[in-house]
Amino acid sequence: MSEACSVIILAGGFGRRLGRDKATAIAGGRPLLHWSAIAAAQVTDDIVVARRPDQQLPPLEVVNWREAVDYRHDRGPLAGLEASLPSIRHDLAVAVACDMPLLQPDLLRAVADACGGVEIAMPYLDEVAQPLLAAYRPSVAAHARRLLDDGDGRVRALLPLVEHKLLGEADLRRIDPELESFTNINRPEDLTRVEQILNSRTRMGTTTSS
Repeated sequence: MSEACSVIILAGGFGRRLGRDKATAIAGGRPLLHWSAIAAAQVTDDIVVARRPDQQLPPLEVVNWREAVDYRHDRGPLAGLEASLPSIRHDLAVAVACDMPLLQPDLLRAVADACGGVEIAMPYLDEVAQPLLAAYRPSVAAHARRLLDDGDGRVRALLPLVEHKLLGEADLRRIDPELESFTNINRPEDLTRVEQILNSRTRMGTTTSS
């Protein structure tokens, strides 16, 4: 039986390259945050969204989440993990970005399942660890705090500090053959491309409508 997990959605980025707040940017008729939340709700009963102190998140009636305020929001995703991990209700969380509208719930579950016996389970694609779709234990928060206090904001800097598992591409493709879950939005052209994908799926009736 799979271990219960929380999902942390990291929404506090400024979206400077996109030119707007990512959480509220619209694709396929929904704010990007909603797509991540809908996928998360299919694998957990506990969703925590990390946000900036002044950030207003677009509500979603069909999904409940709690908010964690990231007071070091200018330090990147590691600060979002530091703010969120202490408040999760399970002993495990999968962290995702708010700008990953093609997330597949089965992949979230598989990443969580890979964290058995370790503190971090992180996909490894093209010889690069992928910290924004990875599983973390709450104990990681203390390491994140020390790194941030020392001026290091890299999530990957956690890996040498804890027992961890890297998930290879072949294992990931067995669940998500095109690795669509890792699609994120950095620039306006990325948003346009994903908008086309989501609109196509809506016409075919293959997107989640809840």
